[in-house]
Amino acid sequence: MSKVKNYYWDLAEKAVDAILLELKNNAITKEAAKAKIMVVDNLELVGIDEHNVDEVIDMELEAA
Repeated sequence: MSKVKNYYWDLAEKAVDAILLELKNNAITKEAAKAKIMVVDNLELVGIDEHNVDEVIDMELEAA
């Protein structure tokens, strides 16, 4: 079971990372990034939900 969970965790993490990279490159807006992140499959595995998605985006933008 652990390998399956890790597989989906990695997929969700890579999808979110790709969206955040688009945002950092000014290819999409913050609102578009939020919308795209919220529809990523298995998002709950990476600890992102509707309550903290803005915080995740803001932290990533500050780190850039």
